[in-house]
Amino acid sequence: MEQNNTLFQILKEKIGNTANVVEDYGGYEITVIDNEKFPWVEIFSLLLDSGFQVWIDKQNSHIQILSKPEVN
Repeated sequence: MEQNNTLFQILKEKIGNTANVVEDYGGYEITVIDNEKFPWVEIFSLLLDSGFQVWIDKQNSHIQILSKPEVN
């Protein structure tokens, strides 16, 4: 859990005000607010390198990134 708390803080710092991020069932739900300034590659790399599976969806007019820890 400590690793996820640290990852959550890192995500919040890197995302800044370009998106909203919340913890969701051991993973993260990121709702992108500013498509142009959002650090896409950095966030996808961080999640994937941390062992998370990632999905992309669209809610209303916002792109949503959903992630959860990969189960082996």
